[in-house]
Amino acid sequence: MVTDVDRIKGQRARLTSQGQITVPKAVREALGARPGDEIEFLARGAEVVVEVRHRRSVLDFAGMAVKAAPRVPGTAAELDELVERGMAEAATVRAMRSRRPSHRSQ
Repeated sequence: MVTDVDRIKGQRARLTSQGQITVPKAVREALGARPGDEIEFLARGAEVVVEVRHRRSVLDFAGMAVKAAPRVPGTAAELDELVERGMAEAATVRAMRSRRPSHRSQ
């Protein structure tokens, strides 16, 4: 049985004068790397590990807002009220923090 790791053994790439390499096809396929993905090099002791950070599509985020939609105010007046309430709560928290005695050395 041939595994992805077996296919990439002995693969090499030459570093150009501009610090670039072409990742061999067998390595790209084993990693599942596609154009636009980022290749990350991680130091692990005396070795370097290569990981692929797949480029995300806007379609990956489809449906995420569905859960939040019921909490979105329906009108500008409701939004203004929500913002005003949040600002008042933040001001109360700031006021309470400023009244606490400081334990800093002076």
